[in-house]
Amino acid sequence: MPVGSLIRMTFRFLKKSLPFLLTCVAFLLTVRIWRVWNDISQNVNYLATTSPDEQSQSRTLRTHAISDLYTTHEPTVQHDQDHIHRTKLLSTAICPNSLFLLILVSTNVGNVDRRHLIRKTWGADFSIKTKWKSVFLLGKNNNDEEMRSAKKESEIYGDMVQADYHEHFWNMSYKVAMGFEWSVKYCTFNYLLKSDDDVFVNTFGLMDFLSKYTTPKIMFYTGNIMIGSVVMRNGRYAVSPEEYNETIYKPYCSGGGYVLSRDVVEKFLSYFDVLKPLKIDDAYIGLLADRAGVKVTHNKDFRMYEDKCEYKETTLVQHPARGDCAIKLYNKMIEGILGFWATSLLKLVVRVLDTE
Repeated sequence: MPVGSLIRMTFRFLKKSLPFLLTCVAFLLTVRIWRVWNDISQNVNYLATTSPDEQSQSRTLRTHAISDLYTTHEPTVQHDQDHIHRTKLLSTAICPNSLFLLILVSTNVGNVDRRHLIRKTWGADFSIKTKWKSVFLLGKNNNDEEMRSAKKESEIYGDMVQADYHEHFWNMSYKVAMGFEWSVKYCTFNYLLKSDDDVFVNTFGLMDFLSKYTTPKIMFYTGNIMIGSVVMRNGRYAVSPEEYNETIYKPYCSGGGYVLSRDVVEKFLSYFDVLKPLKIDDAYIGLLADRAGVKVTHNKDFRMYEDKCEYKETTLVQHPARGDCAIKLYNKMIEGILGFWATSLLKLVVRVLDTE
């Protein structure tokens, strides 16, 4: 049979079979979407109806080693003067793959419910090949029961990096520095999002934003920018002239959520021992950026200090978002994603019917 005739027969066969093939693809995609939605619904319902202890008992404990990181900053609050910071990594299997996005979530030992909520909602990657990972940063406190519970939690989930300094608002800069040092030493990633445990992160939207060719791949520091912030000398946010002798902070991004490219995180490491950490951690990151020559850029979709719990499709990070609000925002995000795919499938089916 001539080659030309064979090619024409093949094209005719494919043309006749196309509606059937497209219908099969649409069916398989529908099943996949239903399974994802079912898994998500079960996760949220499971989180709402079971206690952290019951959730822990339902999992099989894994064995993890304890390794030390190299931080050696001087203590600031509730520490003995001869005490040396030493970050203890409670799980050796936190970054098994090369990640596109690493999310560092600042949390306190006692905030168990917030961590479970994040694990079951925006911090979970349901894709076959993991593209992002959420890791929790915490210190220690004087509550022995909470410390034992945190140790068990870390053994179960393998997603906690804990330091041996006490939790305190004024130690937040040390916590962030510890997280940056750990991430560079133990993880391979393109971007890092630093967030808190009381925010909502649109992980799908953030991944899409960071994947665009217009998004800088290096020297990138973005979030909700703060310009002209006055240095407070009294109150909770007080910083003494000895700590910082200027009256205005350098531009910085609100600590609820900001993104750094990996090279910027690496640059900051070399300045931790040069610039003494401030009590205000996000302002401290601004100082590091200024010293490292990294320009701070504003992104309006990092929504901070929101009064209402309202979901907007363009939102990348929203603060505050706790408990029911976080679940509401997450469900809205998933509904939007499923709605997009459902619309795409409907258009595909219509095209299939039109070809018949």
